[in-house]
Amino acid sequence: MARKNHRTPEQAQNAILDASEALLAEVGPAGLRLSQVAKRAGMAHPNILHHFGSRDALISAVALRHSERTTQRITDAIEKAAIANPKDRVRVLTEVLDTVYPDDEGRLSVWLHMSGVEVSLKDHMERIVAVAQKLRETLEDDANPQNTQRLVLLVTFALLGEAVSSHGIGSGFKAALGFGSEENSRAHFHQWLAEIMLNLNDEQLNTSLSRK
Repeated sequence: MARKNHRTPEQAQNAILDASEALLAEVGPAGLRLSQVAKRAGMAHPNILHHFGSRDALISAVALRHSERTTQRITDAIEKAAIANPKDRVRVLTEVLDTVYPDDEGRLSVWLHMSGVEVSLKDHMERIVAVAQKLRETLEDDANPQNTQRLVLLVTFALLGEAVSSHGIGSGFKAALGFGSEENSRAHFHQWLAEIMLNLNDEQLNTSLSRK
């Protein structure tokens, strides 16, 4: 039986979103049941519908909160990297990559977007590109914004793939490519990616696409 408590509407909504997000990370959108959400949130099933109206609306609310939280975490970390001492940039940028998808958040992001949840990413990605451009301009005054967009896209794909693969098939690919336990670690991969990003300038990134 769901336990009775006295929550404000905001507290109740956050409890529902927290429970939903935890369950989504475990079972994915297709396996989410409102009865499970209610049980984990400690409230009756009708309360879920009262606050969110439907299962789809609840998943959309989770996706919106997840995207906003991820974007804020990333932009805060990149801004910190932009003002870091040059000798600390590899370490700080590695920490940026560590913060993007901690724990199960990478897998959750993939599941939410593959489920067709309607959450616009345009504003979120523009915010990330804007701070990434500022970071690149500390390394190269006239850094090409188009190359910054491509780098953000490349790193996003790499981190999503790394986050998802860390839960199963990734270890098989890594072993097949001859990587040992140290090279398999997320920290090792993130530092390698950070060093690549910092060592690439526009001259190296420019292609025939950059000249169009």
